[in-house]
Amino acid sequence: MTKLTDALEALSTHLTNNDLSAVQFHRGVEREALRINAENGRISQQPHPEKLGSALTHDSVTTDYSEALLEFITGVHPSVEGVMTELESIHHVTQYTLASQNEYLWPGSMPCNLSDNSEVPIAYFGESNTGKLKRVYREGLSNRYGRIMQCIAGMHYNFSFDRDFWRFLADYKQVDIADNDALQEFKSSQYFALIRNFRRSSWALSVLFGASSAVDSSFLSDKPKDLDEMGSNTWVGKESTSLRMSDLGYQNKAQDGLYVCYNEVNTYIQTIKEALKTPYPAYQNIGTKVDGEYKQLSCNLLQIENEYYSDIRPKRVTMSGEHPSAALQQRGVEYIEVRIMDLDPDSPIGMTKETLYFLDTFLVYCALRGDEKLTSDECQRLRTTQQSIAKHGQNLSYEFDFGHGPRTLNSQLSGLLNELSQVAEFLTLKTGNSSYVKSIEKQKEKLDNPKFLPSSKLLESVSQHGSYQLAMEQRAKEQQAEWLVSRPSKDTLRQFEEKAISSIQKQQEIEASDQVDFDTFLNEYLKPQ
Repeated sequence: MTKLTDALEALSTHLTNNDLSAVQFHRGVEREALRINAENGRISQQPHPEKLGSALTHDSVTTDYSEALLEFITGVHPSVEGVMTELESIHHVTQYTLASQNEYLWPGSMPCNLSDNSEVPIAYFGESNTGKLKRVYREGLSNRYGRIMQCIAGMHYNFSFDRDFWRFLADYKQVDIADNDALQEFKSSQYFALIRNFRRSSWALSVLFGASSAVDSSFLSDKPKDLDEMGSNTWVGKESTSLRMSDLGYQNKAQDGLYVCYNEVNTYIQTIKEALKTPYPAYQNIGTKVDGEYKQLSCNLLQIENEYYSDIRPKRVTMSGEHPSAALQQRGVEYIEVRIMDLDPDSPIGMTKETLYFLDTFLVYCALRGDEKLTSDECQRLRTTQQSIAKHGQNLSYEFDFGHGPRTLNSQLSGLLNELSQVAEFLTLKTGNSSYVKSIEKQKEKLDNPKFLPSSKLLESVSQHGSYQLAMEQRAKEQQAEWLVSRPSKDTLRQFEEKAISSIQKQQEIEASDQVDFDTFLNEYLKPQ
């Protein structure tokens, strides 16, 4: 009996004696997307639409790096359908708003054609100290990595288990939970075990959902040797799955020395804290405040915790002015954030219901698989394998090192999907929801026909339209047209109008409440917590 089947049998027994809370999950989504000028297909130079409220304080619509890079945020939902419904409402209102100013949403993870860094407007969050902090952080990203690199978009999946799941897992692992502090310590350690198992298998998400196998040639100054030309101004990885997650995308060589393998909560926090106070020579050359203007928040390896790039993060909701690492240290891990997912260009909201059900199944699998620590060698191998699969994962016959010598991707992926089927069948049996099983079956179809892989479908679209730019423009226009077939309901429009007005008022109140200048505020913020 494997650890997985043993855990599933124990969970089945637990559910027989209790309600279904242990298999009820809490999830939310963050989706990023560039605003595009419909007349020329280029990144919008217009400010954040006033009808969408304040990017600083709106709880559903904000901006990420660029003023033109929207980020949609759902609340926490007990069902996938709840997430989808809210996300659809946000998109409907946003597309309706953008159409009125001749803009649409870019559907791909890799950006549109960009002439240079100056074409990318940095997000503006108002004149409060908090707003200026966000702005200067982005100035730092611009000076460190370039603005074009910050226009990459993705989907983040926030996930947590119900309290009853932790009671089950503590009993199963024979851990004595004497009080709430002990329970939180156990939850944090097990979330870290989930993260370690996620990293052992996250390559599969790149294969099955990677959808950034093509990029406009303006994204890079020179064509890499491992990319080919396809059509006009387009470079592709003919076997790649996710250039976004390769060393061409969300990677930072300055952070290569950060050894973060999520073996211990305190070690992780300490590593991040050290990076926040460790000067980095190249960033020292940039300077912090030059001729009265801030170039970055600090000259250290990380300006803030979120600058650490990772395909998954442990998270805790922070209080005003609190650093994420301090929140984790004081109150433990509350949920995890999956950051590896590319946008699905074929979906008008960037993802499908089947994808979210697959992620639920995958994360339950990672939680029940065991809690073995990662060695430094395994940590490095996983990183290398992940990069290799991002570039060659469409070729299911390609051999990769999964820790036991070379093995074909098809064989390794087939074995993983069979294990995930056990979890999906269990969840379907206990909840009566067949979507779990269907989500795995959907992915098994890609093994039988790799042309169904999103990365392969993207290359086919590029070939048909003659370039990545034209393929995404056409997709974007079609998606907006679908949204505009009907107006959002009066109630939905009223709710979003009220949210927009309220968020602008909140921003004004924050700006009026500042008691110190920005220099003083920043010095206080950067103090270790």
